[in-house]
Amino acid sequence: MFYRILAISIIILGTVAYSFYSKKSLDGQLDIKTESNSVLNKFPQASFENLEGSTFPLEELLNDKSLELLVVHFWGTWCAPCEAELPDLLTFIKRFEGRSGVKFLLVATNDEVIKVKKHLKGLSNAEAASIHWLLDQKNIHRDAFGTTRVPETYVFSSDKTLLRKFMGPQEWNNPLFFQTFSELLQISTRKL
Repeated sequence: MFYRILAISIIILGTVAYSFYSKKSLDGQLDIKTESNSVLNKFPQASFENLEGSTFPLEELLNDKSLELLVVHFWGTWCAPCEAELPDLLTFIKRFEGRSGVKFLLVATNDEVIKVKKHLKGLSNAEAASIHWLLDQKNIHRDAFGTTRVPETYVFSSDKTLLRKFMGPQEWNNPLFFQTFSELLQISTRKL
């Protein structure tokens, strides 16, 4: 009886110690700031790397007159909800294949190139022309966008104004998503 109580006490003590360690580690990673400019209204200044290690020509894309809608999706291979929703997101993106003005930036955060490439090999539709696979290895851009957890998706208009933010994993195969994006596309391209 004594050994059972001792074993249970050790397990409880270990669990409590691990909880404190995890919280302290997570607090250091999040580094939440409460500045007044944390609410995102326009596309922030950014510079991403592609999977080959080259700088992605973001300014060229943002200044492209044919750009109608820009979708920025933060994800990671280390994030189980991100991995679970990615196939549905790629199927959703495929529905916009005929629209050259709709671009998707899929940004792997705090990730390694080799892990991202390995993960993409197992996915269909990962090579669509409208998708740009990018990296944010130090969470610099994730912070600029105000993302505290992934997955998160931002939809910007042709003038770089934020139209919508989707937090957490989404049901991309839901017909309402395609309808919502079609409406956002109409709002973005409306000439006033």
